[in-house]
Amino acid sequence: MYTKEERLDVLIHNAGVTPKPGLHLTAENLELQFATNHFGPFLLTHLLIHLMKRSAPSRVIVVSSCTHLWATLDLDNLNCEKYVRDPYWIYCSTKLANILFVHELSKRLIGTGVTVNALHPGGVRTSIAR
Repeated sequence: MYTKEERLDVLIHNAGVTPKPGLHLTAENLELQFATNHFGPFLLTHLLIHLMKRSAPSRVIVVSSCTHLWATLDLDNLNCEKYVRDPYWIYCSTKLANILFVHELSKRLIGTGVTVNALHPGGVRTSIAR
């Protein structure tokens, strides 16, 4: 991206998954929901943030969910072995991780011209939990 693009004005993180109960791991041995819903956007943002600073004013938008209100973040159990029977709990935790990430990143980027926001799009009927 750095070699091909001079600007990145907006980065929107909208991907998400909610698998069926059970422990689902990526090839990197990360819990699938955390990898997709949080670690992926976290890493991509950090890989592109210098380009976004050069492109300021620019914006990072993370599509999250109000379900973060029902979550706790167990930092000693990010692979969610304790919660494999409840993929919804894991989903809520990934959305809380999104909100905490946005809150901290927005503070760190004050004065850079990069705005960071999270949003809850409202209830939308999708096949995410199928």
